[in-house]
Amino acid sequence: MVKYFLGQSVLRSSWDQVFAAFWQRYPNPYSKHVLTEDIVHREVTPDQKLLSRRLLTKTNRMPRWAERLFPANVAHSVYILEDSIVDPQNQIMTTFTWNINHARLMWVDGRLNTLCMSREKGTKQKV
Repeated sequence: MVKYFLGQSVLRSSWDQVFAAFWQRYPNPYSKHVLTEDIVHREVTPDQKLLSRRLLTKTNRMPRWAERLFPANVAHSVYILEDSIVDPQNQIMTTFTWNINHARLMWVDGRLNTLCMSREKGTKQKV
């Protein structure tokens, strides 16, 4: 079974605000399911792009069908890798996330593109 979701939002904030908010997501009292967030690698490329890899540990509730497949003594935490590419010159940020454990049972991956829709006004962000 494959489930697919595509969403689009317009954030009426500056690029700097959206970019800063992304990096300040965790820790967060409203996201208690996120247990850890660690930077594994970070570098600035010769063309001034910021590349990052982060490791997150989350404890989201499993789908009901998956609960039956996991014994009670198996950890329900999920380890997630997040790769991001930030291009500040063009005001584009792309992230890729995927789970690295329990992948034989369920593979979840995501892609997020954040870009400035109106550079002249600097007020709209497409997420």
